[in-house]
Amino acid sequence: MPITRLTIQKLGPLADGITETPQGTVYVDRALPDDELRVSIYQDKDGKTRGDITEILKESPHRQLASCSHYDVCGNCSLQHLKQSTYQSWKQEIVKEAFQKVGLTPSTWKAPLFIGKGNRRRVTFTLKKQNGKTSMGYFRRRSHEVSEIESCEIIHPELLDLKNWFRPFLGPLLHEGDSVDVFLQKVGKSIDVVLSPSLEISSKRISAWEPLLTNLLDSGPVDRLSVKTQTELRTLFSERPIETSFGPLKVELPPAAFLQPTQEGERGLVETVMDSLPKTGHFADLFSGCGTFAGPLLSRGSVHAFEVSSMAISALKKASKNFPLQAFQRDLFKNPLTANELSKFDALVFDPPRSGCIEQAKEMAKSSCPVIVGVSCNPASLAKDARILVNGGYRIEAVRVIDQFLFSHHVEVVITFTKSR
Repeated sequence: MPITRLTIQKLGPLADGITETPQGTVYVDRALPDDELRVSIYQDKDGKTRGDITEILKESPHRQLASCSHYDVCGNCSLQHLKQSTYQSWKQEIVKEAFQKVGLTPSTWKAPLFIGKGNRRRVTFTLKKQNGKTSMGYFRRRSHEVSEIESCEIIHPELLDLKNWFRPFLGPLLHEGDSVDVFLQKVGKSIDVVLSPSLEISSKRISAWEPLLTNLLDSGPVDRLSVKTQTELRTLFSERPIETSFGPLKVELPPAAFLQPTQEGERGLVETVMDSLPKTGHFADLFSGCGTFAGPLLSRGSVHAFEVSSMAISALKKASKNFPLQAFQRDLFKNPLTANELSKFDALVFDPPRSGCIEQAKEMAKSSCPVIVGVSCNPASLAKDARILVNGGYRIEAVRVIDQFLFSHHVEVVITFTKSR
């Protein structure tokens, strides 16, 4: 691979250092604006020209030493080498740039919220057996190789302890080439675990694991363990129901239930959403999950929650018996709520997957619902949805950045729209 000298011009939205050359754009991992570098150039599988740093000739003024000893080999974090003040400014700037790309320039930006170290309450480690050795950790950046880690600054310490507790028991179950994803989620004082074996591991072998795992967990720190394959999600062990509260709503969570990555981030999102909504009314929660926003909304009125997951809807229905909450299983991508249906609500909240919700946004744009609040961990897709709403007559009132994805390019955004009826 050819070696060339580059000066990095900017930090891109995916945390790559970017520079323009006569031959085209070059993307360099772990590079920062004003870095002068020698890089090894190559083409990735998508045809992009990328560079790996071979030598830093002159450091960017924004560069600092990464605090984690695994940073050079772990792909979970991408921005520990960026000074905090620059990092926080950049997080806000990538949101603004996403809106600018679709011709939107919101005028009101609420104070951002940045969540610190040791707060992530959900994590997935990969355990893999290769060349007779098992490694448990995160994938290296742009690689299928698993980096062994002994510490992690972003997750709750209890999850790291649990990873180290699990490894000696799971490792012997794997054959050469096998891997298993180990999802850990801390819900209050409870721990939920879901194992997702690789395709090479047969159902017969997985069944043979069951008595071993059950005996292990009888005296262990896990409250529930499930196994997820391509065809089913099955609970092998459950010490007690795993519950959490969303506002006044107490929900018994299904295995691997989606929760916001941090408790502090969830609190910030809920507070921001609630501050944007009327004090009373009839509300809709689109892509509701298990009730992160539907629960708090009950303090202000009746709520209709819409979600594709049957397990999430079952959990909401079970929890809603004494509340004015109706939960509906509905695929809002294939069957979005119509403008007429949406117009019956005094306000609605939508929190779609990373891909956004263009078809649902088209119906929202045609509705007369006076207040809409959007939540997303993908500024680019949220900006596209926002463009549709603005084209339909909605006005952007405010935007807030909430960063609960420390040291990564991911960031959460809350945006409020209004329309006169």
